[in-house]
Amino acid sequence: MLTPKRITFYLCLFVVTLVGVLSFHPLARAQTINSLEADYINLVWLIIAGALVFFMNAGFAMLEAGICQTRNAVNVLAKNLIVFCVSILAFWWLGFGLMFGDGNGILGQEGFFFQTFATPLNNYFPAGFEQIAQLNPGRSFLGIFFFQLVFAGTSATIVSGAVAERIKFWAFFWFSFCLVGIAYPIAGRWVWGPDGWLASNLNFLDFAGSTVVHSVGGTAGLLGTMLLGPRIGWQGYESNQKDKEQFSGATKEFAPYNLTFSTLGCLILWLGWLGFNGGSVKSIAHIPHVIVTTMIAAASGGVFILLLRGLRRDKPPLPLVINGILGGLVGITASSAYVTLGVAMFIGAVSGLCVILADALLEYYRIDDPVGVVPVHLGCGVWGTFAVGLFVNQLPPYIEQEVNRAEQILGQLVGILSVQALTIVLCLLFWLGIGMILYLVELFNEKLKRSQNNQVPPSRNKYQSESLIPESPLQRVIKYFNIAREALRVSAAEEKTGSDGTFQA
Repeated sequence: MLTPKRITFYLCLFVVTLVGVLSFHPLARAQTINSLEADYINLVWLIIAGALVFFMNAGFAMLEAGICQTRNAVNVLAKNLIVFCVSILAFWWLGFGLMFGDGNGILGQEGFFFQTFATPLNNYFPAGFEQIAQLNPGRSFLGIFFFQLVFAGTSATIVSGAVAERIKFWAFFWFSFCLVGIAYPIAGRWVWGPDGWLASNLNFLDFAGSTVVHSVGGTAGLLGTMLLGPRIGWQGYESNQKDKEQFSGATKEFAPYNLTFSTLGCLILWLGWLGFNGGSVKSIAHIPHVIVTTMIAAASGGVFILLLRGLRRDKPPLPLVINGILGGLVGITASSAYVTLGVAMFIGAVSGLCVILADALLEYYRIDDPVGVVPVHLGCGVWGTFAVGLFVNQLPPYIEQEVNRAEQILGQLVGILSVQALTIVLCLLFWLGIGMILYLVELFNEKLKRSQNNQVPPSRNKYQSESLIPESPLQRVIKYFNIAREALRVSAAEEKTGSDGTFQA
C-alpha cells in the first residue's frame, strides 16, 4: 500500500537518481563541448524537465483528492488520470498543428496528426513544421513536442479542481479534449507560435505560461464552476430551488479528505515547477537563475499569507497556505527568466495577496471553487502577466533591445485581455455544446428505454412551457442555455454518493 511516507521516499529516490545521472554523465563533466554536444545536453534537460512537468499531474491529483470529500476520491483520481490520456491524443491530432504548424500568426494550418520515424538526425522536422524548424536549428522535433504536450495536459488538469464533486465524467472528458485540442493551442499560437501576433506585434512576453497555461485553465475552470453552480449544501445551496432561494437551505461542512495528501501534492507540484519554468530556457546555462527565482516566489507567496493572517490574529487554514505557495509559482512563471531575485520575492508576495482577494470575491459572489483554481491560476496568472510589463528589463538572449515600459505594459494588458476573450468565447461554446449533446443523448436513451418497455412518454417535459403564448427568441435561448448547463451536472443523488456511475469504487 502506498502510504504518504512511501510516496515521499520514492520521490526523494527519484530526485537523487536524477542528480546522480546528470552529475556523472560524460557530457556534464566535459570542460569544453562542441555545438552538437551542447544540443544533446539541452535535449536531455528538455526531456527531464518534461518528465517533471508530467509528474505534476500526480501533484494535482493528490492536491484535489486531499481537499475534496472522501466519497469523491475515486472520481477525482479517475478524472486526473484520464485527462492526460485525452490530452495526449488531442494535442497530437489537433493541438500541436494549430499551435506550431505552418500557417499565420493566428492559426497553424498544417501538421495535424503528424507522423515521424526513428532517425539519428537531431534536427529532423516532419512536413508542415518548416517555420519552427527554422526557429529551432539543431533541436529535436519530438523533444519539443513532448515538452509542449505536458504543458497542454497541465492546462486541462487545472480545470478539474474547479468543477470537482459535481460534474459528469463524460462532460469533463470531452471538454478536456476540446480545450487541449483547440482553445489552448490557439492561445499558445498567439504567444509562442511562429509569428504569433501577440508576440510579433505587441512584444507580448510570457516566459513559461502564466497566460497561456494558467490563465487559460483558470478561465475555463471559472466558466465551468459558474455554469455548474455550487455543490449542494455549500453556503446553504439547494439545486431544486430558484434564484435567491437556492441559498436558503442548511449549510454543510465540507471537510477535506486528507490534508496529508494535499500537502504532498503541493510539494510535488513545487518540484515539477522547476521543470515547468526551467525547461523553457533557451540554454542550459540559464537554468539556475530561473529555478532560484521560482523558489523565492513560491516561498514568498506562502510566507506572505502566514504573515497577513497573523497580523489579523487569525489562524490560516492549511489549504490557503498551499494556495499561497502555488500562487507564487503561477505568478513568477511569466517572468522567471526576466527579473531579479528581489522582484521575484515581490511578485510572489503579491500573488499571495491575489489568492486572498480572489477567494473573498468568490465567496461574495457565491462561486464554489473547491480547490482554489480561480484564485491561484486565473488571479495569479493575470497578475504574473502584468508584472512582466512592470519589471522586465533588457536581458539577452530573451530581450535583445531596450524595454519601453509604457509600451510593454500596454502590450501585456492587450495580450492577457485577448487571450481571456478567446478562452471565454471558445470554452463557453464547448461547455454549452457538450451539455446540449449530453442532454440529447440522455433524451434519446430515455425514449429508447420507454419504447422497449412499451411505456407511454410523458405529454410534457420540464422544459416545455405550460403557457399558450409562443416563446420569444430570448426565452428560447435562456431555456436551451439552462438545459445545457444542467446536463453537465450529476444528479443530486449521484452527488451525495460521490460518483456518476462511470467508475467502480
